[in-house]
Amino acid sequence: MKYKHIFIISPPFYSHFSPLIVFAKSLKDFGVKVTIGCSIDFKDRILDQGMDFYEIDISSNKNTGKAEKTIQPSSEQERLEEFFESTRVGAIETLITQSNHRKADMLYNPEELIDNIRTIDEKFDIDLFVLDVLSYSVTLSLYFLDLPFVTFCPPHPRTIPDKGDYYGIPKNWPSVIDVEEAKLEKLKEVSKSTQKEFTQVFNEILSSNKDRKKIDNAFNLTSDIATIYNYFDFYDNENTESKPYKIFMGHCFKAEKLDDEWLDLVNKYEEKIIITLGTFLSNREDVLRKLIDGTRKAHPKALIIVSAGANSEKLKDLRTDCTRIESFIPQRALIPHMDIVVQHGGCNTFTETMYYGKRIILLPFSSDQFNIAYDVEENNLGQVLDPNNFEEKDLLEAFKNLESMDLDSLKHWSSLYQNRGSDYAARILLEIE
Repeated sequence: MKYKHIFIISPPFYSHFSPLIVFAKSLKDFGVKVTIGCSIDFKDRILDQGMDFYEIDISSNKNTGKAEKTIQPSSEQERLEEFFESTRVGAIETLITQSNHRKADMLYNPEELIDNIRTIDEKFDIDLFVLDVLSYSVTLSLYFLDLPFVTFCPPHPRTIPDKGDYYGIPKNWPSVIDVEEAKLEKLKEVSKSTQKEFTQVFNEILSSNKDRKKIDNAFNLTSDIATIYNYFDFYDNENTESKPYKIFMGHCFKAEKLDDEWLDLVNKYEEKIIITLGTFLSNREDVLRKLIDGTRKAHPKALIIVSAGANSEKLKDLRTDCTRIESFIPQRALIPHMDIVVQHGGCNTFTETMYYGKRIILLPFSSDQFNIAYDVEENNLGQVLDPNNFEEKDLLEAFKNLESMDLDSLKHWSSLYQNRGSDYAARILLEIE
């Protein structure tokens, strides 16, 4: 076996750590020694899976499960609130805010990280590093040190911009998002500025290593061995014949079982619907409230399960015998029992929903969610609404359209990718010469 010891570096974000540890476990099951370097917050989960832990911080920001409850420095909390407020204004404004936050989020102490990763390489007998695509300072460090690495992409593939594309701007927008040209031009300017700033930082650091070439764009610097996508190959982009490989595994999670209490509840109802906006966007109480009210009108006899994060008590007036509103739900275990998943389009929630072939109503707020929403429309996988501008009648129409939608495309992609996952990607990676 070419790669006997693989070192995985994870950001301290629950939504990115979760697929990474599943992929790590697949590598371990194939006989690879795996060490995961990340925040101390995830140490116990790593050790429980029988892998080695190495503490390394690669971001000043954290999200360990419930974003607004994670302990943050005051500056990070302020930026989190700024992000939440921007989602209330609109898509373009949110993406501008996110672009402005990129340097603090994703270019964390690159000089220090170079030293830390050099120490790891000298201390351990590492054959290959695996890193999250959004950990740009880690990419820079590994490239600077000329160490072999694989890029792991948990979000939408277009998070890595093609040549000529703008970083952080959807290649295609879902039809429900009204994109004003003047605002889009402003977003492009902000994106170009962020890209230029990142690339300058990269090249300034690289200038001290004469053996490494300078780069054109920090945001599309990826592995020359392989990039692994936690997504579906909707547009026939996979390459498993030559380097750099492009491996589409479709999903990266392990099925979970419901406990008896939840199972007894879901078995009482013929119709079951989840409403989930993820760890960050459950902050949007206003949207959750509209979704709960509209869903009850569309499906008055259904069991409605709501993941509301810190807003669960604020929404307690909407609780009924058939409307469960919780701060946390066992989402991955619940989805197989559901008929419809109303969601924000985060990559983990989307791929879990697709894996089980469940109908989707998607409301994109930020990041790669607009790209995912476009894919839902383009491939006839569900319905898409603008979270800031939908009315009750729009939600009722979306539910009605789901009842009559052709399920062939949904069934096709679900069936195809149930046979993939982390084992599929690990096997291909370990066979690379």
